[in-house]
This record gives sequence, structure tokens and C-alpha cells, in this order.
Amino acid sequence: MVEFRVLVQQTAADTPLQVTLLADEEIRALPPEQATERLSSLLHQVRVRPEFTIYGFGTFASYVERPNPGQFRGYNTLVEVNLPYTLHLPSGMLFPVADQQGVVRGLLQTRKIWTDLADGSNNVEALADDQLLYHGPALPATPHVPQDPVLGPWPRFTGQNVELGKDTHGIFRYTQVRLLFDTEHTGIDGEDDAEAVKEARNATVITATSTAAAFVNHLLDVYRHVTGENHVERLPRQLVTRVYFADVNVVYESVGLEGGVGSAIINRSRREINRFAAMLAAGEQPAPHTLLLQSARSALDRGQLLLGVVVAFQAQEMVIEAGIRTALQRQGVSDEDITTRLKGRLSTKDRLTTLSREALNGRSVADDNQFWNKWLQDCNRKRNDIVHRGLPLTETQARLVVALCEDCIARFLAL
Repeated sequence: MVEFRVLVQQTAADTPLQVTLLADEEIRALPPEQATERLSSLLHQVRVRPEFTIYGFGTFASYVERPNPGQFRGYNTLVEVNLPYTLHLPSGMLFPVADQQGVVRGLLQTRKIWTDLADGSNNVEALADDQLLYHGPALPATPHVPQDPVLGPWPRFTGQNVELGKDTHGIFRYTQVRLLFDTEHTGIDGEDDAEAVKEARNATVITATSTAAAFVNHLLDVYRHVTGENHVERLPRQLVTRVYFADVNVVYESVGLEGGVGSAIINRSRREINRFAAMLAAGEQPAPHTLLLQSARSALDRGQLLLGVVVAFQAQEMVIEAGIRTALQRQGVSDEDITTRLKGRLSTKDRLTTLSREALNGRSVADDNQFWNKWLQDCNRKRNDIVHRGLPLTETQARLVVALCEDCIARFLAL
């Protein structure tokens, strides 16, 4: 492959962008007109920004023949959620769901569904008192070796009555959850084109799906606790396929795409690739605190708020201790004395003030009062509340704690 430097302009209003095309070397030997034609063909496949990103879509409708009201057990709202896990619970069994005061707020029903990769599997339901039972006969069909690359990175197994251990993608089968509960809603059964009706429907669906999400995460927490299946984790974004308001015969059906589906990236930037290549060639490792912060952000995206906060705070503590230790070593302080000082100031607050000033010629991130007060209230105190007192934590609060940890690290490193 050889490089050709060209200018790309996606629309007439765009500023031309210099792009490097990696193309077959044979193009160099072609007559200019043919070479231009080949390069032009390649350039027509390049975009300088995404053309679209689809995060999901949904539609409202009403059933011509209303479902049997008996199936809703006296509740007015049904929400269906597809899980990326298989919960080994009897399909169709109803579970009352109560709030923390013990008041039953709705009913929950699960159904195990085989995918086309397990076509022909059986649906027998059975259980023993004190052990697991298994579908049989289990008939896995192994993939061809070598496997065709177009089939993806994972071995393309199929089979009957088989499942993937610790599956978090619903490969051979998955569980659909049906939730029944009551919602208060008005103005959702009018004319479809009326703006007031559209707004009422959207607001009501958001309320119903939020209620369902709390029920589902409660289900996942309890299932994980009882069974010890550690891979079954809370879901920050859930695949809601249907919301039905039985009393007014309004149904919302949707497809959700976590992360979105949009224009595929060709390659990272030259700057990033050069940095990537240089680090690999030099054996350079990323700074541990940057990897921890990325892990914290990833935990937040997965809905693991407490984990995200703890990991971000750990990254912050690592940077602070390492910075103080290095600065004191430069002053000629012995390692033993440094360790004694650090043990005498275990709190992050004290290290950012007292020890920071001792090590860094009087400088501290606390010199910026506005930042310091916010860090004390929304980061340090919030972390202590949730870690030591077990107080609840919202996603907004968790993201603020992580952001303040990142800001504190940047400020400390700049002292």
C-alpha cells in the first residue's frame, strides 16, 4: 500500500480537509487520467463526519382486537423488556414485586426464548428442590475450522439445548421480562397528530419505562444474590420492546440500540496512530491512573455507579501519594520518613492540603476556593457517604464525583 495525499470536501460549505489515502501501489504506474479515476472512486467512499447515528425508534398504535383484559391481572400498564441474559426461572411464573416497605407494586413474569442459533431446542419446564436440571439431549454443532472471517471474531457454534456459559449477549437464548403495574396517565388516547397527545404519550412512556427499569434492576440484583451468577449485572439502559396501556388501548413498540448505529469509522487519526506506534515501540505503558479513570467511566456507562466512584477515587489517591512521595524525595527526605508522614495523613483531604504544601513549596489544589469547596462537598463527602454509610447514589451524582476526581488529578499534576 502507498500513500496519496488528497483534499476532501464533503459539502460545498466545508473547509477542505487533507486526507491520506492508502491504496494499491499499482495506481502509481497508471496514466494520470486512470489514476485520478481510481482515486476518485476511493474518495467517494470517504466521509469526514458521520452521516447519521440511530439510537432507536418507536411507534404508537392501538390494537384492532384488544387483548384479553384478564392477562393484565387488574393492572393498567404492561412493559416488556428483553434481557441480554438467560434467567433460569420457569417461563410464565408470576412474581409479586414489592417496594422497600413491603407494599406490592406490580407483578413480574419471565420467559426464556431460544434464538435461531439454537433452533429445535425444547421448552420443557421442570425443577428440583436442591439442584439444577438441564435440557437434553444437548447437541452442539461445532464451527468449521478455520472459520470464515465474515462470521465474526467468535466461534460460530449452533446446536440444540445448549447455552453459552456466563452469556451477556443472549447468544443461544435470552429472557424476556413482562412487568404489570399501574400508572397514572391522561390525554394519551386522543388523535395521533395532536401535539398535546404526542407530548402526553412520550411523558407517560418515559414514566412507565423508568418504573419498569427499577423493577428489572431489582430482579437482577436479587437473582444475582440468590444464585451467585456474577455476570448478571444491573442494566443502565434496557431494551424495552413494548409498553401497553390496557385501559386506553394504546401501545408503544420500540427498538433500542445502546451506543447507536451509524457511520463506521475508517481509522483513527494519524496523530493517534503515531502515538500508538511510538508507545508500542518504546514499551511505554499508559499511566495507571488514566486506565483507572477510563475503567471508572466504563463502569458508569454500565450502570455500576458505586464501582465507578470507588475506582475514580482510587486513581486520584494513587496520583496524590505518588506526587507527594516524589516531591519529598527531591527534597532529600528519606523513604522511611515519607512513609511515616503519609501514614500520619491518611485522609485525601489532609494529603491535598497539609502534605501537598509540605512537598510542593506551599502549593495545593485547595488554593482555588471555588474548586476546593465543590470537591469537598460533591466529591470527597459524597464518596464517604456512599462508601462508609451506604447512602444512595444517582447517576448524575456519580458522574460529578468522577469528573471532580479527574479535575483534581489534573490540577494536582499541574502544581
